[in-house]
Amino acid sequence: MKTLSRKLFKFILFAIALLISTEILAAPDIKIENAWIASTEEGDDMSVAYMSLFSNEDLILTSVTSQRIKTIEMHNTIQEKGVMKMRMAHEIRIDQDKTFEFKSGGHHLMLMDFKGPLKAGQKVKLTLHFKDKKNQSFDKSINAVIK
Repeated sequence: MKTLSRKLFKFILFAIALLISTEILAAPDIKIENAWIASTEEGDDMSVAYMSLFSNEDLILTSVTSQRIKTIEMHNTIQEKGVMKMRMAHEIRIDQDKTFEFKSGGHHLMLMDFKGPLKAGQKVKLTLHFKDKKNQSFDKSINAVIK
């Protein structure tokens, strides 16, 4: 009987540890839709990317990277004293169960220092880097279509 109790106790501890580790390691469900990049011509050194983000929990988008594009900055367009200006955003909050839009005239991704022109029809892999309310970091990659 003592051995059975000890085995049951060990099993329960293992099950609890498994449940806790699964909760800790579970990444949020993130949907990225309509991701696209503006095409460029030979000699152009900047472009812009847009997309929609949706998550089942509050997140912070900390950066976006790509092997093909050296620098990607998150920007917001604001109106100040009647003049439209761009401001760099170091982080972007994605609210739970709400769609966040990178769109013309608002938040957008500035793409700089890329290799060769970005031609319509091609795809570029972008990796979005997030952190959650527990400050755990994780990534989500997508292929953005060049238009």
